[in-house]
Amino acid sequence: MPGFDGTGPHGLGPMTGRGMGYCVIPLSTPEELDYLKKRAQVMRGELEQIKVRIRTLEKSKSAVSKE
Repeated sequence: MPGFDGTGPHGLGPMTGRGMGYCVIPLSTPEELDYLKKRAQVMRGELEQIKVRIRTLEKSKSAVSKE
């Protein structure tokens, strides 16, 4: 949120962005722990996809360099 003024991205209001900011879930609530655990699980999955893509690119790079 630019300027942290509650206007959201491009002045369209709260909850109009990617859902990455504090307006998604208020901090210091009982739901915060569950939210953070779920977010961490999503991030682990994204990291694994990145690692798979890196391995794929490295294999194709080594195959090309052998030719």
